[in-house]
Amino acid sequence: MKGLKTLIRLHKRNLDDLRRQMVALENEKAQLQQTIVVMQRELESEILLAGNQPEMSSFFGEFAKRIKNRQEAISQEIVVVDGKIDKLNNEISTEFTELKKFEIALENAKIRVAAEEARKETLMLDEIAAQQFQKKNK
Repeated sequence: MKGLKTLIRLHKRNLDDLRRQMVALENEKAQLQQTIVVMQRELESEILLAGNQPEMSSFFGEFAKRIKNRQEAISQEIVVVDGKIDKLNNEISTEFTELKKFEIALENAKIRVAAEEARKETLMLDEIAAQQFQKKNK
């Protein structure tokens, strides 16, 4: 049973590490998505500014192109992070399955130990009762 407890602790630690990695990836994805939103707002602001100031419109085209290119690059980064998240989800699922397998094995071992102790106690009580019965009949 001690070995099972050690394996359970190991798998819990691994599962916690994987979950921390998942949180980091989800935070990274959220930051990238927020960057896209901020860039879109900046682009919309520049569209209004270019509309109000015709002399700025000549610079706007290149600016808008750079913003769109950067947004596409960030979108690709999000796709990569999504792939990492999917892979990590699979690892978490596998680790969780392993953890549960060992926890169930530990519970089964405890049940077997308890049943064996109950059996030994019953045998001992039966032996005492048999000895008392023999003393009574003598």
